[in-house]
Amino acid sequence: ITYDPSNGYIYVTNCESNTVSVIDPATNQVIANINVGEQPGSIVYDPSNGYLYVTNWRSNSVSVINPSTNRVIATIPVGNEPFGITYDPSNGYIYVADCGSNKVSVIDPSNLTVITDIGVGSFPKCIVYDSGNGYIYVDDGSNSVCVIDPATNQVIANITVGNYPIGIAYDPSNGYIYVADWGSGTIS
Repeated sequence: ITYDPSNGYIYVTNCESNTVSVIDPATNQVIANINVGEQPGSIVYDPSNGYLYVTNWRSNSVSVINPSTNRVIATIPVGNEPFGITYDPSNGYIYVADCGSNKVSVIDPSNLTVITDIGVGSFPKCIVYDSGNGYIYVDDGSNSVCVIDPATNQVIANITVGNYPIGIAYDPSNGYIYVADWGSGTIS
């Protein structure tokens, strides 16, 4: 789920129907459904161009939505089983966690193409941008979090966490990264 500040709508991925629902918060009603690829997972808003990017797990792609028209304007091939997605305001790139390829695809929104892939641990799922230090954090099935420096698009550290991390969030109030360790029932 994500919010588009340009139009005030909420966008929700619907994994089983291969759509994104558009919700008008003024009425709490779905005003549109947008067809995307198979099994959409995550969605992010890009404030630099106003587009929305949706990972399509089974289609191995990212759908690009123009919220002005609520239509898909491009489909970008990425690695296998993309799930998590985040936007980096420092370089303007979109980062996609490709679970089945053990990598992160980096998309340049100016030409809607993948410009590089970053190898990370096994089965990366969730990904987040840390505005405090400018790094990207991605959880993986190796019971760790990979830290990516977007200036070089290289992994600069691996942080050990609990078993099978499957969610990650950044808290700007304290600068911490929180990881849900599904396999151990803890939060790192």
